[in-house]
Amino acid sequence: MREGYFYTIGFTFVSSVILTTILAVTNAVYMPRINQNEEIAFKGAILYVLDMHPTTKSEVVSMFAESIQQFQLAGIDVYARRDENLVIHSYALPLQGSGLWGMMEGYVGVSADSQTLLGIEFTKHNETPGLGGRIDERIYKEQFRGVPLGNLPIVHTEDLNAITGATSTSNAVLRIVNDTMNKVLPKLEVHHERRD
Repeated sequence: MREGYFYTIGFTFVSSVILTTILAVTNAVYMPRINQNEEIAFKGAILYVLDMHPTTKSEVVSMFAESIQQFQLAGIDVYARRDENLVIHSYALPLQGSGLWGMMEGYVGVSADSQTLLGIEFTKHNETPGLGGRIDERIYKEQFRGVPLGNLPIVHTEDLNAITGATSTSNAVLRIVNDTMNKVLPKLEVHHERRD
């Protein structure tokens, strides 16, 4: 009986060491690829909100390197889309705020003159799949392209629909976008005027 007890403990210990080692090695082997995929997803989100549409991972990397410049604006990381003559066409601004079930993070694109919303993308949220989680669907995100920013706050209209069954999440999205526009746009306009 005692031998069976020690055998069980020994077997459990050895199995745990072997499995932990396998997991650690697997993690170490795949971590560079995981980090690379996260970086490509981040760059893809920036390009998407600036209405740029690469089709492959290599296009994401090259378009980002050729067209996007990062700078700090009052402690906020802002990404500017420039052409070959270094003229700024648009900006990607970070979004952050509380949704129905937790923090929502992402980016919003605005024109260089701060008059038009170019796109929206969420990179992190905990909204309910099939309901609030539909903020990830292209049909929802595309309706934000071209929304005028002259008369804030942005509200739901016949052209900017809430998600059926996810009113709280839809309202949270608008609140987060409006908060970002109210806080960042004035600073962005000053920055843009100084560069002109």
